[in-house]
Amino acid sequence: MATVKLCSSNELTKSEALKQIARDGSVDILVKDCLGNCGQCYLERFVKVDQRIIVLNDEEELLDQLLKAAASEAD
Repeated sequence: MATVKLCSSNELTKSEALKQIARDGSVDILVKDCLGNCGQCYLERFVKVDQRIIVLNDEEELLDQLLKAAASEAD
């Protein structure tokens, strides 16, 4: 199972795409106070998937990337 980490200040924590993935249970989602990428969360949307940073443009891309991560973990 892929592990997705987000900063609590990241607006993606409120996204419908993230809620959909959480309900699906195909990825483990952790919301932390800080991921140690100081300043990046203010400049762009990103998540860490198994220690790899993925920069996202919108919720649709978030859903797509998380589904890909879940699929690669299942292989």
